[in-house]
Amino acid sequence: MVTDKAHQKRNFFRLDVMLPVKYRKFTGDPVFDGIVSLGRTLNLSSGGMILTVPNNLIVGTKLDMEVELPKNQKLYLVGKVLGGETQVFGGVERRMEKIAFVEVDDDTKDQIMKFILNEQRKIQRKEKRS
Repeated sequence: MVTDKAHQKRNFFRLDVMLPVKYRKFTGDPVFDGIVSLGRTLNLSSGGMILTVPNNLIVGTKLDMEVELPKNQKLYLVGKVLGGETQVFGGVERRMEKIAFVEVDDDTKDQIMKFILNEQRKIQRKEKRS
């Protein structure tokens, strides 16, 4: 489901989408080997995301993140935890953390925006067929 931009109060359009994310405390290394934690996006924009994680993350923590887009496209992002809340999904308690991207190159921002626009087009085409 896509949220109408006219009703958003953010600088960047957010797409409700679930994508796998690897994350760890910030090292500055875009290579993800060794111990990492796994989460999923609930939504994504070129400025940040809502990330579901198994445990609370400390507000202000800087993270290395690898978001996996379709077709095995992986994006390296650096984010900062802004806070969150705990909710229950299908009987399982999950933490939803607000993440702001603090170090993202222009190419990565462009890839995120392109992905969001493509997903919006797909949704609009499906809605027209219905």
